[in-house]
Amino acid sequence: MTIRHHPGDEFLLAHASGAGSETVSLIVGTHLALCPPCRVKVASMEQMGGALLAGIAPAEMSASALSSAMAKLDDIAADKPAQSSDPLPPVIAPEPLRSYIHGDIDRVRWIPIGPGVSYRPLLKRRDARVQLIRTAPGAGVGTHTHRGEELTLVLTGGFTDVTGSYRRGDLQTTTPEIVHRPVTDADGYCVTLAMTDAPLKFMSPIVGVLGKLFGF
Repeated sequence: MTIRHHPGDEFLLAHASGAGSETVSLIVGTHLALCPPCRVKVASMEQMGGALLAGIAPAEMSASALSSAMAKLDDIAADKPAQSSDPLPPVIAPEPLRSYIHGDIDRVRWIPIGPGVSYRPLLKRRDARVQLIRTAPGAGVGTHTHRGEELTLVLTGGFTDVTGSYRRGDLQTTTPEIVHRPVTDADGYCVTLAMTDAPLKFMSPIVGVLGKLFGF
């Protein structure tokens, strides 16, 4: 798997510092699970942050703080199930997404919203929404632009639009100046994890009504 489209450094830095919103962190964190080069960049950013923190005077801690932390680690180790030697099936939805859908993609109950298109809302924080979208080969969401920012991470399959082609692990970032219609590649269904921080603006009035109805 060769990932060609990555989050910008501003997203990686926000994730490394813990400054990113939950909606963006879910997208970026899931991309990191699929992308070793981005994990290396985030680790370097975390090390730089640690070096800065090292210059700050330490805070006072209670005498029981260490023993309390070690006891919690012991509890976690005791609760951890034994690893099975059986081969595991391929994971489409890695963490942190896996925790939001309580398993893998096969656990998702899809809601049809149009020919060859279904979705599952996952998270809403103020104006930002995160949704899983599943599209059949040759299908896609209607032509649209954006009132804000949209992040789309491919989990399986792929899609193509005016900005290029995207496959598993690729992250597309779009802004209001981009008008596009992502179309699923012919080799199978495409499942994406998408975040918008403002409603989309569809070129078709009918599709626009449907978009409002389903929270796009």
